[in-house]
Amino acid sequence: MQESWHTPDQATACDSTRYGTAEALAWDRMHPRGQARGPWLDHCGELPLIHGALIRPKVDHLPGDRDPKPVWLWSSRTGMTGADADLCRQAFLRRFDLEHTSRLFKQTLGWTVPKVRDPHTADLWTWLIIAAGSATSA
Repeated sequence: MQESWHTPDQATACDSTRYGTAEALAWDRMHPRGQARGPWLDHCGELPLIHGALIRPKVDHLPGDRDPKPVWLWSSRTGMTGADADLCRQAFLRRFDLEHTSRLFKQTLGWTVPKVRDPHTADLWTWLIIAAGSATSA
């Protein structure tokens, strides 16, 4: 965290067997730097300020003893409680686990090799294979 930043408005910490100490730091009433691109490309005048919460999930380590890189999340919700910030941290870590599990399955199952014409077909087959694999291992 930069020394110029003020103290977080919310801070939570808990112990996790998978990540070590897991923290969620949240700053309220922050806004992203607006840029005249995407949906704002044709906007005339100053871009509006959209306030929300800036959340920094932090963990001691990632599975496999890897060092975590800094992650910043932004939510359009203001007035977050410590429980809200912690829920965002948990949701991000859950998404991280799911994405990496899916990536592992796709590589293990060889889904990076076929030349499927429709991406939805590849996703459907991947989820079917995962479901079939989890049903046989249960």
